[in-house]
Amino acid sequence: MRIRVALLDDNKPFRRQLAQRLAFFPQMEITFCAATAQEFFDLLARQEQPPDVALVDIGLPDTSGIEVAARLAREHETIGALMLTVFEEPRTILAAIQAGAAGYLLKDSPAETIANAIAEVHEGGVPLSRPVARNVLHLLSQAPATAPEGPAATTDPAGTLSAREVELLEQIVQGDTESEIAKRLCISPHTVRTHVKNIYRKLQVNSRAAAVRVAYEQQLLNANTRFRG
Repeated sequence: MRIRVALLDDNKPFRRQLAQRLAFFPQMEITFCAATAQEFFDLLARQEQPPDVALVDIGLPDTSGIEVAARLAREHETIGALMLTVFEEPRTILAAIQAGAAGYLLKDSPAETIANAIAEVHEGGVPLSRPVARNVLHLLSQAPATAPEGPAATTDPAGTLSAREVELLEQIVQGDTESEIAKRLCISPHTVRTHVKNIYRKLQVNSRAAAVRVAYEQQLLNANTRFRG
């Protein structure tokens, strides 16, 4: 089964080059390319079958890529937004992930890295490099606790997570990838993804960043949980 990918970037040479690079991966299918958010959503509305993953530039001429990610999360929740940018600024990354982005990569990442990230998003993962994850998670851990809003305010996450899910949540907080978690806990990557989806469902979140924030707000983690060096 091929992964349908849409590209949103106002840099035409980069957009064309990225489409050409991804075409070398047989599992990838480029559905359409757009230079602005307006063009992207216009083309999206014409698709008989929506893309599985959208590669979205942070800086766009008509709006922010973060706004695009937020709209996709609200109106097209089956489309994973993978952000692409030329800089690695933790607060911008955090804002993108909290808006609903499924991952964050630098534009100069190797084609194989981008293709692997697309596949990971398609499977429900959250591709972030370890340095990016650590910076973002550190920001989250330093943020003042606030009362959860919406439906989550009426739930008790601590009472719903199993011991294994709490153990997995601790690995997520420490910035580990799915493959690293699988190796450390001696389970398959597929089982890790299943646990992560269950954690998201129980905590009523849809991103790693949101799960970590709830973990700190609800004090779901062991007191000795720390970021590994």
